[in-house]
Amino acid sequence: METAPDGIAPAPSVALPPSLAPVKRHDERTVGAAAPARGYRDLAQGVAATSVAAVALTVALLAWRRHKRRRLAATPSPVSIAARFAEPVLPQGPAHGPAPAPPPGPEPLVPPEDPAMANPPAADWTYQRTAFEAPSVQLTLEPVDLLPRQRAAPLPRGLLERLHSPGETATLYLSGTRDHPTLRHVGLHRDDFAHWENVLREYLDAGGEEGHLARWLLPMLLCQRAPYVGRREAAAHIEEAIMLCDIALDDAGAGDGERPWWRAQQLRMQLARIARLSGATRLLALRDLGSDADDHDAPALDAWVDVHLAWSGWLMSVAARARLDIADDVCARLAVHDEPHAARRRAEVMMRRAALAKGEPRLALLDHAHSLRDAALAGGEDPATLLLFARCSHERATLLPPGDAAEACAFALAHAFAAGEHPAWRIESLELRLAIQLTHDALPGQAATGDVATLLRRELADARALFRTRTA
Repeated sequence: METAPDGIAPAPSVALPPSLAPVKRHDERTVGAAAPARGYRDLAQGVAATSVAAVALTVALLAWRRHKRRRLAATPSPVSIAARFAEPVLPQGPAHGPAPAPPPGPEPLVPPEDPAMANPPAADWTYQRTAFEAPSVQLTLEPVDLLPRQRAAPLPRGLLERLHSPGETATLYLSGTRDHPTLRHVGLHRDDFAHWENVLREYLDAGGEEGHLARWLLPMLLCQRAPYVGRREAAAHIEEAIMLCDIALDDAGAGDGERPWWRAQQLRMQLARIARLSGATRLLALRDLGSDADDHDAPALDAWVDVHLAWSGWLMSVAARARLDIADDVCARLAVHDEPHAARRRAEVMMRRAALAKGEPRLALLDHAHSLRDAALAGGEDPATLLLFARCSHERATLLPPGDAAEACAFALAHAFAAGEHPAWRIESLELRLAIQLTHDALPGQAATGDVATLLRRELADARALFRTRTA
């Protein structure tokens, strides 16, 4: 131990706080002595706090349960009327003996009844009439006979009466001769096709004129229905039409007068099938039809004119003109049997030639076709023939000088108006009349006295609307 030098008093010893006391780093007993004591003290404090909280929670839960039991015991039981229905209430009185005693037990809690509800007063209704009351009317109903009665059978209707549905606008019309009419479809919907087909099939096996007419019309109906159905169904319709024509042609004898008509029908049905083809397939099918040199009767020659006109429409330039030359030769052979009809078919050929020409050659061909008018109308003013020459005059008017063009337009309008009297050609007539009127109004010095074109448009729209009220 060191001693202070002489003359200097020793400094008093000061106790430092634990935080400022020097720590001996290399003395393990001094460094690790305070740490275990502090950890044990914190753990003891946590256990004590947790114990106090658990005791307090347990005391509170027991107090709450005791309070709940006291409240349930103090609540009265609900009122019940089950005791009233336990046993039936017997009447009381001397005749029935004393009333049975109520069963032992606590008296049920029943609320007292309101005297007014227990014994309601009797209602007193008084009806008083007023001045606004309607007087009573005594109705006498007629007796109804509920016994079954046999209805009278409806009178049988003919084929033509059944084809045209009453009260509806017809879309299928018959034209031509009575024994061999042609079928014309007007409009764009197909409602009448199904109806006509069902009726015609009912008469296929019938005899007489009605059976013959049904067998004649059904192939044409099937071909005209083809554009309004699917591709497969259309092909099936056309094949059936050709089969019907083949059967009828086989049934007709060599000297039968119906044989040329069925031959013409067969050619037109085969032409309808060829028209659905295209390209080289169509031309090969046309060559398979044979030659018109094998047929010499008027109906078959007329069908061959249709074949050659359709064939020329599928050709170009020189080939088309060559086919029209053949059609002209067939018309010359047809004139031997029916000159008026041959004149009309030759006019068609001339107009087809004019469509392939221009300028002066075209006007010359149209003039040639127009010159056949009198010969064609000698057999009667057929609507189709009138429309043909009205269209020819209209095309001539576009190539003539203004004065002659106005005269040609007047001639065309007269023929188109006459053709429109038949309902089957009404829409086509109005369309042609409108085109002619517009051509006439465009001529110099030919101002219209009124707005005729507007009236024709309105009339045409009304005529077309009649065919749009049903399924398109």
